[in-house]
Amino acid sequence: MVSAATPGLSLRRGARSVSWLSSLTLSTASIVGLVAFLYPFVLSRSPDDGENAAHAGDAPLIFGLLAGLAAVLFLVELTSHGMNAKVASALAVLAMAAAILRLPPLPAGASAFFFLVILGGYVFGARFGFLLGSLALFLSALASGGFGPWVPFQMFAAGWVGMTAGWLGALSPALARRPRLELLVIMLFAAVSGFAFGALMNLWFWPFVATGDSVSWHPGLGAAATARHYWAFYLLTSAGWDAWRALANIVLIGVAGRPTLRVLLRYRDRFTVRFA
Repeated sequence: MVSAATPGLSLRRGARSVSWLSSLTLSTASIVGLVAFLYPFVLSRSPDDGENAAHAGDAPLIFGLLAGLAAVLFLVELTSHGMNAKVASALAVLAMAAAILRLPPLPAGASAFFFLVILGGYVFGARFGFLLGSLALFLSALASGGFGPWVPFQMFAAGWVGMTAGWLGALSPALARRPRLELLVIMLFAAVSGFAFGALMNLWFWPFVATGDSVSWHPGLGAAATARHYWAFYLLTSAGWDAWRALANIVLIGVAGRPTLRVLLRYRDRFTVRFA
């Protein structure tokens, strides 16, 4: 009896260790992203490169770190019970579809990009969502030819949207019994993520820009003053555009979210293996 139970126990321990490794890799990637966004704020002087040259020197390093950590995360997931060949295929298809959806512009620069990133992360989980968002953004940058020092920051931000959508998906078993409420919760998340993505992306260049004493950053500015200056900068330059992104997310998920969610859930439940 003992020898018969031992393989199952070993399998569960192996799955737990691989899950821990996946979580560690994702956490490391997120820490790298946060450092990349925030390190200019601890410099002893304001970067004088200007917006057009922001992060031009360190963007390749940031991109390399992100690509390497994403590759490790994918391999760990693929060699564990977190992702099999079918789920990996879903990741590739959803990333390509999201990249294509980013190309046709919607009013005020909005796009349908986050529609699949949010729903994919919600259904398949945080690690899948991070890979989906970052890979889809990378593919869309290649397809549009818009590749520059801002791309790794966009990849981090899009990956975090998919990751947090995966955290929201932890509520799926409870929300599934009330489909309308579930869709409303996802729509609310989509609206918040529309603003959050824009607010976060401003940080990749804001410390490099001098637009006025009340809306710029400079060394020695306290945390409260920095927050006030950034809030003024955000309202002045970005909030209106982000509102269109949030609205596009709400409309797309409200119109096509339920049927897309059913397809993704059916695919996940059919091809994902879970060990009790």
